[in-house]
Amino acid sequence: MFYYANLLSAAIALLTIDTSSSFGCPPPERLRRLLAATDSGEVPIILMPCCYDGLTARLVAQSGFNATFMTGFGVSGANGYPDTQLVSFNEMMLAASKVAEGLSSAALENVKYGEPDYTGEQPVAIPCIADGDTGYGNAINVKRTVFGYARTGMAGMMIEDQVAPKRCGHVAGKAVIPFDEAVQRVKAACDARDEYEALFGKGTGPLILARTDSLVTDGFGKHPILFFACK
Repeated sequence: MFYYANLLSAAIALLTIDTSSSFGCPPPERLRRLLAATDSGEVPIILMPCCYDGLTARLVAQSGFNATFMTGFGVSGANGYPDTQLVSFNEMMLAASKVAEGLSSAALENVKYGEPDYTGEQPVAIPCIADGDTGYGNAINVKRTVFGYARTGMAGMMIEDQVAPKRCGHVAGKAVIPFDEAVQRVKAACDARDEYEALFGKGTGPLILARTDSLVTDGFGKHPILFFACK
């Protein structure tokens, strides 16, 4: 009984320690700061090569880029499928986990962390925006997608207004959902971001990037308003 009482006391002590200074900057906050620096002119426009697994993520990070994008086209191709939403949410989550691992290991290697010539520089993994496609279902599925990507360490998520199953944005035959439905889809993603931050702290919720394919289907001037409606 004494042993378990000591364990309980130790657990309570850990919960009361201020750990805010012991955690690095969350990926979404790193991306937010990078975008703010770009807007202010401190850094140039961000070049963001795509990745689809741990190896390609490491190549991007070790090449000196400041950010990367996990492409659904690439993940689909790596699994042997065309980009027509044949790859499931769980497969995209698995790919995001591998990307996050690749970025983390590259960050440690870039500063030679733990090696004799380690200079003490803080290892920082570059942020990654994940392809969220259509959210893989209705508004509830969209929220689950945001939470899932947040847990894997993604800094942001792109959500689009195509019908499901979607097609690659570079090919013909695309169709988009009605404007109001598109707005609700993006709002669901933003709500999930805010809910995640309410649970795990400010700056932990992935940034939401809204994308429209309506330029091809409806012409310019209709769905681009989506960006301002969800701002």
